[in-house]
Amino acid sequence: MARYNQPMVRLLTGALLVPLALLGCALRLDAVTAEVAPGGALEITGAGFSERTQFSLAGSVEVSLQVTELSPERANATVPMAAPSGLYDLRAVAGGVTAELPDAVLVVSGGLDVHFLDVEQGDATLVVAPGGATLLIDGGPRSAGPVLKEAIRTLARGRLDAVVLSHTDADHLGGLVELLQGDDGAPGTADDLVPELRLTGADDGSCTSQVCGDLRALRAWPFQTPDVGDAIELPGADGVDATVVAVDGDVGAGRVTGADDDNERSVVVQLAFGGSSVLVTGDLTGGGDGEADVETALAARTGPIDVLRASHHGSATSSAASALAAWQPRAIVLSLGTDNPYCHPAPEVLGRLAALGAPIFATGAGIVADGARCGGATDWPAQTGAGLGTISLTLRADGTATIAGEPL
Repeated sequence: MARYNQPMVRLLTGALLVPLALLGCALRLDAVTAEVAPGGALEITGAGFSERTQFSLAGSVEVSLQVTELSPERANATVPMAAPSGLYDLRAVAGGVTAELPDAVLVVSGGLDVHFLDVEQGDATLVVAPGGATLLIDGGPRSAGPVLKEAIRTLARGRLDAVVLSHTDADHLGGLVELLQGDDGAPGTADDLVPELRLTGADDGSCTSQVCGDLRALRAWPFQTPDVGDAIELPGADGVDATVVAVDGDVGAGRVTGADDDNERSVVVQLAFGGSSVLVTGDLTGGGDGEADVETALAARTGPIDVLRASHHGSATSSAASALAAWQPRAIVLSLGTDNPYCHPAPEVLGRLAALGAPIFATGAGIVADGARCGGATDWPAQTGAGLGTISLTLRADGTATIAGEPL
């Protein structure tokens, strides 16, 4: 019996996958340059290449390649400058025929990559420094465990140096527990992951949920509680500054009056590279509904930033106008689920964000089919890209940046 091993070459015919060797088609991928930077060239070898053949990299997004040289058995192709870093399949398509090399190409940006992961209703931000060191800020809900594991494999090259838990709400903590407890699904066992650096706010014992119990059972527990101004050291990450700028309601001058609940006390991280900065804010509050305005106090300390990961999924208690006026971000990212149970984002928050004039990027689509419950579908501002899934930002040493594949 004939055997068909990787690379698998297949004809897509409806729901059927037919090995092309049975049909006599010669399209085949054999090898490719293993590692490349955006703007760099790939050398691809195989068979059956022609002017009709389209080459691409398939990962968290699909990236089309520009062919510069071509023969039936060899192609040179350029990777776009905006390609996010990560591990990709190489794909060739011609006349309905597809050939693939799984996990064939690693794109390394040489910049600071910040991936706002699509964890549906929750938050998780994966940071990959130019030297390969990685930082995970929050982990989304427990259902996001597989998303985190795949992101660590493909975007972080299997490496996790540091974690920051902004606070213990389940939609920030659950996926992190799933990741750190390892593949056996039990916290505190031999296959637990234990990153070198682990930070969160003070544990006052008030979180009594099952996921908090599992957090405390991890081999990675206890986490350390940082002070405002503490640097998050990422090995080999020359030129990268990662700094704790808020913890337990304190932004540098003592706890803000009234900041006593979990959201108000979120740990906030500011990232900087190449003259640009990113603020990852957890569920920090900006007043309203009896919540303390910690955002405005923080904005007075940080001053202008370039990219804001907006607080609390666009909740009505976030994104204070006074804080936004001080931050003046050039781009805004919202992490939220489609038809989420909290009706995020709040219309008044979208109004404040839209008034800045900066582009808005959202992982989920907000309220789409559940408008009756939420007073209508989300009315996104014109400058919004919504339902994008994972959103990748790259800051480069020369001061340029791209987000969601577009120049910033």
